Formats: sequence, structure tokens, C-alpha cells
Amino acid sequence: MTPVIRATFKLNEKGEPEVVEHDDLKHYRIRLQMENLPENTYAVTYLLDETYYDPVHESRDQKSFFPTELTSYGDYTLQAKVRTRERVETVATPLSAALKRSYLDNPTPQIEAALRDISEN
Repeated sequence: MTPVIRATFKLNEKGEPEVVEHDDLKHYRIRLQMENLPENTYAVTYLLDETYYDPVHESRDQKSFFPTELTSYGDYTLQAKVRTRERVETVATPLSAALKRSYLDNPTPQIEAALRDISEN
């Protein structure tokens, strides 16, 4: 199996994506996790867009599928370096694709709007 980056919106008490307004843009709070990892994975390093203040996030939380959190107003290519004792495997996907993968079945209108915002920016 090939490792996969999954992204989900952090939701407020109404079930709507959490937003931070900045420079007239909606920055959505997003959680990244990994799926289909080799059993002996011990760390994942996420490489975000270079415009982030801290574009490198490392997670060693295997029980929670190596999560990290970020905010984003637009789309870019995410990378994850999956580390096992034998090798380092790099996985890449657009942020919009990682989000859409999580909301294939009946997304709410608010999630559809957030997906559109991310895809169009």
C-alpha cells in the first residue's frame, strides 16, 4: 500500500470549518494525518508551502496517525516524508485533494464552500 496524506477541517460547535480571518482571506484550521503507513513507521515530516513561518512539521505520534495542524487559505502541494528504519518515502498531494478525499460522502454546504475556497486560492 502507498502512504496517503489525509486532511480534515477542524470544526466548531456548529459543525462548520473553523476560520481565522487575516488580510481579507479565510484561513481554515486543518489537521493532517497519514494512512496506509508501513507498520514500522516511527516519524512523519510534513513539508508545507515555503511561505509558512514554520514550513516543516514533524510528528512522532503513531497512535494518532502522525497528526499536525495548520491553517491555510489556498491550495499548494503538501509533502510528507515517511520514515521507517529501512527507508524514507516521500508522498506528495495537493492540499485540496487531501481535503476532498476526507469529504467524498455528502459534505455539508459549509464544507463544500471551504473546499471551493481552498481550491480557488
